[in-house]
Amino acid sequence: MKHFYYYPKIDYSDNQAVNIMVRGKIRDALLSSHALFYKYTIEDGERFDVIADKYYGNSNYVWAIFYANNIIDPEIETHKPHNQFIEYIKAKYGSIRTPNQTAHHYEYTDTLSQKTYIIDENTYYEYLGQYEEETETLKTVRIVTQFDYENELNEEKRNIVVLDKSYLKSILNELKNIFK
Repeated sequence: MKHFYYYPKIDYSDNQAVNIMVRGKIRDALLSSHALFYKYTIEDGERFDVIADKYYGNSNYVWAIFYANNIIDPEIETHKPHNQFIEYIKAKYGSIRTPNQTAHHYEYTDTLSQKTYIIDENTYYEYLGQYEEETETLKTVRIVTQFDYENELNEEKRNIVVLDKSYLKSILNELKNIFK
């Protein structure tokens, strides 16, 4: 990736390597301005290099998407397509059944404010017992399984921002200045 050209070099095992642990700090004003970004929802299986090519005309600008979304490790910090997600769950929990049958946490949603709160198991059963005859209120408490929790985290990663391509040159210049 071209932006690594400006990163400092380190000696590593008798070789020179790019110090990828150094994160360039792009001007806060540049990255905090929401007018410079497009919201984007990743489709299942869509790759970042394809998105970069679509927006910037070159897949080599994938780093700009990572920068804009503060992604350091794409393997961990990006959305997993369905098949990869299922394999991740199996590797982490040993099966699909276990996380589907195990509570991660309990939630209560206040129907007036529509705010959701995490509650403990005892409070969950207390609310459930109070409202067992009121079906409308029953919808306000729920068990969030480990699978549901992991899936919600994964789905949140679908929503990214893409920097307007007219700012790519500014970012590259900023990197040059930072790493001089």
